[in-house]
Amino acid sequence: MREFEDTIRELRNKTQAARYQFLQTELQTCFIAVDRARLELSLGDIDEAEKEFEMASRGRQVIERFLSEAAGRMSDIQQKLTELKASLRSLRADLDRYPG
Repeated sequence: MREFEDTIRELRNKTQAARYQFLQTELQTCFIAVDRARLELSLGDIDEAEKEFEMASRGRQVIERFLSEAAGRMSDIQQKLTELKASLRSLRADLDRYPG
């Protein structure tokens, strides 16, 4: 029985590590999308900026879902998510200023 418990614990640790790595990568991808949206916006390509905004917004939703499964053990990811949300709000406000 001890071996089985050790195996379960090891699998949980691996799952937690994989989730953490995934969330870090997803956050980086979202921030890149926000940066790209800002670039497209500066070039006047509102459609591309909107696409990048939508991609980052979907990524935020994915992060929130996976983070909720981590039961609060990833405070650094939570902090970056808060920064991402602020960036998305700012970008949304900038996009809304353009007539469309």
